[in-house]
Amino acid sequence: MWWFKARRVHTVVAASLAAVAALALIFQDGTVRLPSLTVASGTVVLALFIPIPLVAGLMTSLESRLPGPEATGTRHVQAMDAALVIAAVALTTLLCIGLGAALGSSSSYTVGRNSMFLTGLMLCARPLMGRPAVMMPVAWLITTVLCGFRPGNDPRPWTIVPEPPLAPHAAVGALLTFLIGIAVQLHTSSRTLK
Repeated sequence: MWWFKARRVHTVVAASLAAVAALALIFQDGTVRLPSLTVASGTVVLALFIPIPLVAGLMTSLESRLPGPEATGTRHVQAMDAALVIAAVALTTLLCIGLGAALGSSSSYTVGRNSMFLTGLMLCARPLMGRPAVMMPVAWLITTVLCGFRPGNDPRPWTIVPEPPLAPHAAVGALLTFLIGIAVQLHTSSRTLK
C-alpha cells in the first residue's frame, strides 16, 4: 500500500489517463498546420500529442520515490514500477481503441502504439538523464514535425508516431522500444536514478 501511495497512482496516473481520454475525445481526427523543414506546409494529426500527459504522469509517478525504504526493503519495487507502466500503457491502448471504434476516429487507434513508443523512449533515457528524460518524447515529436515528412505529407519510416494504424514497422518499432525501456526499468538500480 505504501508503494501505491508513494507512486501517487490514484492521483497522478489516474489524472494522466483521464487527460488522455479527454484529449482523444476532443482531438479525434483533427489536424493542425505546423512549420516543417522538409515540406512546404506540414499538416499534423493532433492525436500525435495525446500520449504526452501519460508519459509525464508516469515519469512523475516513477520519480516520487522513498529512497530509504526502497533501498532497504524486500519488495521488488522495480518490478512493481514496471507493472505500473505496462498497466498504464495497456489501459491507454484499450481506452483509445474503444474510443476509436465508438467515434469512428482512425487517429485514436494509433494513440496506444504511440504511447508505447514514447514511454519506451522515456524509460530508455531515464537512467542517463533522470527527470529530464521526460523531454525525450517531446523532442521526438518536435523532430518528427520539423523533418519527419516527405512531400505529400508522407511520414518517413523512422518517425513511427505519424504512421497509419496498420503500419507493421511502426508497431514493431513501438513494441521493441517499449520492451527495451521496460528491461532498462527492471535492470537499473533505483539508487542510480537521480
